[in-house]
This record gives sequence, structure tokens and C-alpha cells, in this order.
Amino acid sequence: MYSILTILFLLFPQENQIKINDPWVRPSSEKMATALYFTIENSGSLADTLFEVSSDIAEKVELHETYSDGDMMGMRKTEMIVIGASSSFELKPGGYHIMLMKLKKDINAGDEVEVLLHFKVAGEINILAVARKPS
Repeated sequence: MYSILTILFLLFPQENQIKINDPWVRPSSEKMATALYFTIENSGSLADTLFEVSSDIAEKVELHETYSDGDMMGMRKTEMIVIGASSSFELKPGGYHIMLMKLKKDINAGDEVEVLLHFKVAGEINILAVARKPS
């Protein structure tokens, strides 16, 4: 049974309120790993959740976060990233990022990498990330 909110969304589809700004990936070699970064801007009145990322460039793609535990730093997989209503969330070196592991080919500076982002509200958003070294 559809809820009233679901029926309203079907009758009056909203323009995608999620925008991806400055997507970039570090250059890397085949069979190695690299990281993808960007800023998610949510101009909508509802929070949204990035829960999956996929790409044909890598055998494995995961959402990751950098953490510190005393003197130790590391990375770990995270299941989702929540972007609050009318806010933005930055994926950046030393913070949250996307790991592309077991690359199927080299990624050189200037190359474009196609990535599909899966959001709970906005659905699928396809992006092209340019390979570059961190500034």
C-alpha cells in the first residue's frame, strides 16, 4: 500500500536536489587502489543517504572513512554517508572517501573515471571524476 508521501512523489516528481561538485580521483596503476573525492550538495528539504558506489574501473568499490585511535590512524569501510537537508558533505583526503580497489587499468593524470552513486532519495547519479594529484 502506498503512503500519501509516496503518491505525492509519484504525482509531482521533484527535481534532483543532490549535486556533485569537483569529483576527482588520484592517479594509480592497474591492480592497485586509489581514492575518489568530491563534495555532495543537498539543496533539498529532506536528508539523503549515499549507500553504494559502483564503477567498471575497479573490481571493488567501497565507502571509507579515515579514523584515529590514539597514535594510530587508519581507514575503514562505512555503510553510508548521510547528507542533511540544505547542507553539504565533503569527501576529502584524510576524511571520508571512496576506495576503488584492484583497478582494471591504469588511471593517469587527466583521465576521466565514470562512477555511479546510489542515493536513497535521489536515486542513481552518474559522475565523471578527473584524475589529478592532490593540490
